[in-house]
Amino acid sequence: MTAYDLKSPSYEVDEGDAVEFCYDRGWSDGMPVVPPTEEKVKAMLSGAGFEPEAQIAFIETRQAVITAEKAAINAVLAGCRPEYMPVIVAAIKALADPAYVYHGPATSTGGAAVFMLVNGPIARDLDLNSGDNLLGPGWRANATIGRAVRLIMRNVIGTLPGTLDRSTIGHAGKYTFCFAEDEKESPWPPLHVERGFRPEQSTVTVFAALAPHQWYNQLSNTSEGLLATLCAHLRFSSGVGSQPQYFLIFAGEHRAILAREGWTKEKIREYCFANTQASHAELKRIQAMPGAIAPGDETRMRPLVVSPGYFIIVAAGGKAGAFSAFVPGWSGKRSTQSVIKEIRKK
Repeated sequence: MTAYDLKSPSYEVDEGDAVEFCYDRGWSDGMPVVPPTEEKVKAMLSGAGFEPEAQIAFIETRQAVITAEKAAINAVLAGCRPEYMPVIVAAIKALADPAYVYHGPATSTGGAAVFMLVNGPIARDLDLNSGDNLLGPGWRANATIGRAVRLIMRNVIGTLPGTLDRSTIGHAGKYTFCFAEDEKESPWPPLHVERGFRPEQSTVTVFAALAPHQWYNQLSNTSEGLLATLCAHLRFSSGVGSQPQYFLIFAGEHRAILAREGWTKEKIREYCFANTQASHAELKRIQAMPGAIAPGDETRMRPLVVSPGYFIIVAAGGKAGAFSAFVPGWSGKRSTQSVIKEIRKK
């Protein structure tokens, strides 16, 4: 192992008191953490090939420098293995990208979480879950990689609940919201290939996400029947009309129907764009648009997203069960966009 020279303060603590010490210092997200010993932090740095002082990212709105050492400490706290570190580094780079607009979703009352989708060989190498219960417990990589990013936001950037994190309600994805695309069983090109990467490259896509919405349709065996149900759920899912992006997660049974009838991602997006528009009159009736209903409002339509491409389609979830899900994006004065970064060791 490289002889790294760590710069962070060290503390002498009895082993039995170490977890409580971390709680007392405010380093936890509320759940127990792994005490970041020097040996563990050095092993984590070795996992990504970074020197401790290397700058991973700079969050301009917070004037926060995220060094490899600080990221490694929080990865240890989260319970990560060293081989997870390159994913965490790429995700932090994505958070710092101007397109993500860190300050808005991180501090808003809207309660956005950091949604992380991993593509490519590293997802399989790390055993990231892309199937049954993919947004639930049971997989170390899913749980701890997402948790590490949130702890970095808390402990390095200063995004603390009640101060710089002003979520009115929040949701459980703020602990961790990390999974892989089911590339093997997908009838479509994976997301990273759609976005210009080669299949053998590994990437992480980061997105400021509201809570996932699970929807159900076991009655229809046609693609249009399934998508009609999805669009009915989507039309007022945000409560305010236009949203920046939506991730549409299709699980096994629904994917099989869409694949059987030859529905491409492009065709699904076009259908959803056409069938999620709401009239100005309807939006005014549910108080999602200001003003009284005016002549022409019944036929004047507002789309859910700017264009069909803002529906991002992902294959993931178990093979059994007629369930799929969608994830709305955070919307503010400067709407965030999903950001994709390549995962690689330095």
